[in-house]
Amino acid sequence: MGRVFAITLIAVVAGAVVFLMNTENSHINNRVLRYETKQEIVQQNRHKVVEVLEADNEQLSATLSTYAHSYCSEKNSLEEYPLPNYNACEANSTLNVIPFVGGMTNALKFILLGALMSFQENRCFIVDEERSPLNPDDHSEQSFLNHYFEQIGLPHNDPFVVQAMAEGRVHTRYYQEYWDNLILRRVVQGKYNYKTAAYSHAENNVNGLALKRDFLRHMWHLQPSFRATTCQALKDHDIFDTDYIGLSIRRGDKAKERFQNRFPTMDEYILEAESAIPIIFKEGQRPKLFVATDDCSMLEILRKARPQWIFVSQCDQLSEAQTGFDLTEISKLDNKKREEHFGKFFVELYALALSKVFIGVAYTNVAWWAFMMRPADKETFLLIDESVQGQDALNYW
Repeated sequence: MGRVFAITLIAVVAGAVVFLMNTENSHINNRVLRYETKQEIVQQNRHKVVEVLEADNEQLSATLSTYAHSYCSEKNSLEEYPLPNYNACEANSTLNVIPFVGGMTNALKFILLGALMSFQENRCFIVDEERSPLNPDDHSEQSFLNHYFEQIGLPHNDPFVVQAMAEGRVHTRYYQEYWDNLILRRVVQGKYNYKTAAYSHAENNVNGLALKRDFLRHMWHLQPSFRATTCQALKDHDIFDTDYIGLSIRRGDKAKERFQNRFPTMDEYILEAESAIPIIFKEGQRPKLFVATDDCSMLEILRKARPQWIFVSQCDQLSEAQTGFDLTEISKLDNKKREEHFGKFFVELYALALSKVFIGVAYTNVAWWAFMMRPADKETFLLIDESVQGQDALNYW
């Protein structure tokens, strides 16, 4: 099979790393060229949301309904979106090792990008979870990925992996390699003819976002038991039968990462929701909003501020209220709290992905993953924090 033709060469010139891009994707600039204020970006995106809803509200509802039933259809998801052919590599070729880095959506993002890079090199890959902060301290679970998801990459006991390890034919691929390079990050400006033995996209010159969206559906599948409980929770929230706005509110350990100055207030979330509510909900209809948050105290603030709105959330299903996610605490959770935590997370990801309008923040990979799960539009995906490097972050996801 042919390889992807979008290849980046790296040269070191006077101590600096320079990206020598081929003609096909030479329009992608790895430098920041355009700066805008937070207010300018949010205002522009708000206008786009309103324009799209006014022009095509019913069609958007139909598209989201199709997506929703696709994620939770009775048909096995592996039949509609089969796994990549993880064994599609040449004998005696190098095995790529992709480290599991950070929280769940952060790690999955880099695994997705690392997998696309590996396949274009005609290499197989494994995921190294040895240092994953999500594995329990008591070692009762050896693989976070295998516990919650269908197989991603080759199993570590695969004969090809065992032999490659024994012969030293391994190459650890750190995330900076396929994140710092915008071509390997597969941003929307990039165009790709992605045809490999492991996975191929049907279209030629597909943009980077469309490529990642399609590949995500093939790579990422919940294990049947978690898919069943997730889809049942969505049904309980009437996700499949009603329009709603999704709010993604991230607090917790993001303060440690110095993002606290970018935390939007609940008034800011309400303001953005109010711009879309008159179009989504008919006169006299109570607005419905799904709240995905790691700090359930935010839900009570919203309910007090707008008692006439309907707020639904997995926070209401918890045995103990969450007051902010902290990655360093996950490994210490007992099995019951662990399953409850990630069960809530899966429902939130699906609900955010299927919302009529998403309102959230760019500083969490929850938004990145939910965006890739959504249908191919960015106009109804509103980020209200300071966008990355002063730019419209979605252009660089």
